[in-house]
Amino acid sequence: MLKQRVMTALVLVAAILWLLFAASEQAWRWSFLAVAAVGAWEWAAFAGRKLLQERLAFIIVVEVALYFVLNASHDIQQIILYSAIPLLFVVMTIVVLYQKREGQAVVTHSGLVLLLGLWTLVVFTLSMVTLRHLLTPSEILLSMLSIWAIDTGAYFAGRQFGKTKLAVYVSPGKTWEGVVGGGLLSFGVVMIGGMSVVEPLKISPVTFALLATLIALLSVFGDLFQSVLKRQVGLKDSGKILPGHGGILDRIDSLLIAMPLFTLLWMGSLQ
Repeated sequence: MLKQRVMTALVLVAAILWLLFAASEQAWRWSFLAVAAVGAWEWAAFAGRKLLQERLAFIIVVEVALYFVLNASHDIQQIILYSAIPLLFVVMTIVVLYQKREGQAVVTHSGLVLLLGLWTLVVFTLSMVTLRHLLTPSEILLSMLSIWAIDTGAYFAGRQFGKTKLAVYVSPGKTWEGVVGGGLLSFGVVMIGGMSVVEPLKISPVTFALLATLIALLSVFGDLFQSVLKRQVGLKDSGKILPGHGGILDRIDSLLIAMPLFTLLWMGSLQ
C-alpha cells in the first residue's frame, strides 16, 4: 500500500512539473478540463448517483459550463472574484453545521450536492486556467506547495503533538496542533519560495506569506467539506483512479477551495 502511494505520488508530481515547465498553456487547460471531468464523475457519487448515465450527464453539465465560460466570457477573473469568497463561506458553513449537529447530514438533497459540485469544479478549473496565464510556473508551484505543506506539516505535527481534536465528527484524525504545525511549515515554504517570484508585488513579502498561509489554513475546509459529503453517503474514498490514494478529489480536495483564493491574492498582489 505504501509503495503504491509513493509511486502514484511521484507520477503525479512529475505530471504537474511537466505541465508547468514543459507543456503548453493549452495542454495545461485540457489537463484540468480532464481533471474536472473525473472530478464530476466522482462528485456524482456524493449525491448518490451511481448509474452510468447519471454520472455521464453530470460530466457533460460541468464540461459544457466550462466550455461556455472559457469561450464566451470576456472576464473570467471577475467570475472568480465574485465566486471564490461565497463558495468558501458555503463550504465553511456546511462543515461547521455538520460538526455542531454531531454528524447528522446537512446537505441531503442530491440536486443541491450536484449544484455544489458544479460550482466548485467550475471555479477551481477557471482558477487553474487563469493562474497559468497570469503567473510564472514557479509562482503557481509555490501556491500549490503552500497547500501541500500544510497537509504535510499537519500530519507530522498532529502525530507528534496532536491532542485537541479539530472536528471529531467530520475528520477524527485532525487536531488543532496539527493545523498549527502545518501553518508554520506553509509560512516557511512561502517565505523561502517567495524568492522565485519574478513580478514585483504591491505588498511586502512577509504580508504576502501571511496571506498565503491564511489561504493554506482555509484550505483545510476543502478537505473537511469532502469528508462531510463522503460521510453522508458512506464513502471512504471519492474513487479508485489513483492507486493507494483513492480518487482524484481525494488528492485535490484542499486545492479546490484554496486555488480560487490564491487567484484573488495574486490578482491583488501583482503590479
